[in-house]
Amino acid sequence: MNPKRIDYWEKWSGEEWEAMANIVRSFNGSQDEYEVVMAPIGDPFSSPDLPLFLSAQKQGRPPDLIGLEDHQITDLAAQKALIPLNGLIQSSEPSLSDYNDRFLELCTYAGKLYGVPSAADIVTLYVNLDMLKGTRFEAEMTADISEFDAGLDEFGKDNGIGFVPTYPGWWPHSWVWFFGGSWFDGKKSFAPALPANIRAYEWISSFRKRWNLNAFSETINPIGRRDPDPFLTGRVAMVLEGDWLIRRLLATPALNWAPAPFPTIHGRPAALIVSDVLSIPQGARNPEGAAAFINFAVQSEQVERLALGQGKISPLRRQSEYYISNHKNPHLQDLQKILLSAELFYDPRVPQWMSRLSQIKQAFLSIWSGLATPPQALNAINSARKLGKHELEE
Repeated sequence: MNPKRIDYWEKWSGEEWEAMANIVRSFNGSQDEYEVVMAPIGDPFSSPDLPLFLSAQKQGRPPDLIGLEDHQITDLAAQKALIPLNGLIQSSEPSLSDYNDRFLELCTYAGKLYGVPSAADIVTLYVNLDMLKGTRFEAEMTADISEFDAGLDEFGKDNGIGFVPTYPGWWPHSWVWFFGGSWFDGKKSFAPALPANIRAYEWISSFRKRWNLNAFSETINPIGRRDPDPFLTGRVAMVLEGDWLIRRLLATPALNWAPAPFPTIHGRPAALIVSDVLSIPQGARNPEGAAAFINFAVQSEQVERLALGQGKISPLRRQSEYYISNHKNPHLQDLQKILLSAELFYDPRVPQWMSRLSQIKQAFLSIWSGLATPPQALNAINSARKLGKHELEE
């Protein structure tokens, strides 16, 4: 009998795609009941093509399995576009106990699991150590953002630019967390203009006066787009980035670099965590087969195999000696230390977050371009809407 086909839509390309394709080939070769077939559905930024997915689902032909980004889970779960995995996972008994709880939280909405982390990332500060020589950061990176801000004044014409918020700029909503802010108030309402949030974006807007940043006038300036690249060639000392930068750094062996947690207003180092997620769409023809593949993919051996192939950190609590010794990132353990010691932020688990995020990005554009002050831009975002406690899991 021919195996049942499991259609798997994935956003990745290049080595990320190939690493998962190897997992798929191993699964297909390990049994004869199912055959997983991968198809690319990534947009130009390697994010899932959600309009394509939702259109296919509306037409009654969604894939059996889809690779998503964690911040998309809540909206899709609230729309009933995804199947809760709790029952399916229990029936096939995969081991999720090895996962770091924080990464499992990224896949949870209203107490139910709507995906499993396929890959993990920690968005943090990456530093050109040679550019820090002669500054207060040479001996140790500060955990206090006021001290960090003062130290940026030690960069100038002779030693480049210290830091640029829009380089690369993928996370414009994250700045409030480093200043003790939040996108929701104590009444569970969306509250973009909280005092701490305004303070965060006033800090952001100050960078346009500190250096000539016309080259970074866009709100997103991907690393690697320019040749020569400012960070990789020693013109910008520090960037807030994730694992995508690692591949660039490994291809630039002359650069003396290291990761560090980001400073905060409270003096406690922090970082942002994100995850790629495997989910089963509502309406999938073979959800049992998709669950069987997930059961295979969450085995520790396969999780580490994928992380090694993609050059990423592992979402597991512990790492094997084989994984540590064979990882291509020489600063893997530094990232693990940040993961264990820093205050970890992630996108709020609230319905309509992606719509709120679009509003925040528009406000950030107004602030960075000088068209509006932080209070003006943040107050211009749609009025707050009270959320039930079960909806807000920030």
